[in-house]
Amino acid sequence: MKLTTKSAYGVRALINLALMYDKKSPVSINRIAAEEGISKVYLEQILNRLKNAGIVKSIRGPKGGYIFSKDPAGISVYDAVMVLEGSISPGRCTSGKKTNSICKMAGCCPSKEVWDEVARQIEKTLKQFSFKDLSDRAGKIGTKRLKRVNPARKGCPELL
Repeated sequence: MKLTTKSAYGVRALINLALMYDKKSPVSINRIAAEEGISKVYLEQILNRLKNAGIVKSIRGPKGGYIFSKDPAGISVYDAVMVLEGSISPGRCTSGKKTNSICKMAGCCPSKEVWDEVARQIEKTLKQFSFKDLSDRAGKIGTKRLKRVNPARKGCPELL
């Protein structure tokens, strides 16, 4: 399974918000986009999905922005990825959806058990990490605030 940039950027944006959660102050989309090196337009789409799912809320006005709708300790990476991807399945036969596009062999495939287990392990792992956990880790390794994305390093951030 390969996650799209929606999930990768969404997780980064949510870590950014989690780092600011204790201050109870919204973070502007411009600030998140600049610090994370993400297109503002794309980030807006991602945050809108997260807002519609109740993970974040937006605050209007000059000091507005985004903030978690509840404590980041209660929101897992799995929650965000499911909102942004819709599925974490490594294949159509493990998606749990009944569609006509499922492989003809799904009912008798000897490898289906493998893919089902992969899906279970991905889900288990993503559920283990809350955004509070990730913001704590970010603080420990010194990535609280990113200065800018260095194009020479192909997207690797430089720390303040």
